[in-house]
Amino acid sequence: MAPGGMTTSKTRTGLALVVTSWMALEGCGGSSSVTPPPPTTIPPTTIPITQPTPDPLIAACGTPRPPALYGIKVKVQTDQGYRKLVDSRPIVKNVDGYCAKVGQGDGAYCDTRLEGDLQREACDALVIGRAKDTHRYGPTWYFEAKPCVDAGAGGDGCVNHPDNQFLVVTRGEGEIMACAADDVPVAEGRCGTCQLIVGSSACQ
Repeated sequence: MAPGGMTTSKTRTGLALVVTSWMALEGCGGSSSVTPPPPTTIPPTTIPITQPTPDPLIAACGTPRPPALYGIKVKVQTDQGYRKLVDSRPIVKNVDGYCAKVGQGDGAYCDTRLEGDLQREACDALVIGRAKDTHRYGPTWYFEAKPCVDAGAGGDGCVNHPDNQFLVVTRGEGEIMACAADDVPVAEGRCGTCQLIVGSSACQ
């Protein structure tokens, strides 16, 4: 074989080795695979549930809970002529035998609890709500349709009792009115009245 032929054979052999090596590398690369990372799991968001704050008056009043307000009775408690101390108490409608359950018979209406019952104060406050001017539990008082004035003010009118919103001090003659809060349920009337006359301890 001519020397030129030998050169050609060696060249072809070298080229074949290069091609074979490249194919081997390609084969190795083709058989390998990249594993994708697992998906990120986002934990569910927990939304806290706010529990309503229990009304302490409901707990203090106990059971049975008074029905809706029927009205407010107003009377003179202490008569000093021109100056009087006036009292109020809520009356509730007799629903589902409520009055008998609290020991007051089967009339059309009754007090929230018997006089002297430890639950009465809370039950009265529950059915009356808060006064608009003092924000204490008890009725809002009006004298001749005008709100009560400060203790130092002179002339006819009313002054809220310093310790008990269910009581009011009046001066002079005129109509005194006690009204429950606007947000309490009522079965009949929201207010009670008493016409005051100097020299008389009875409502006219």
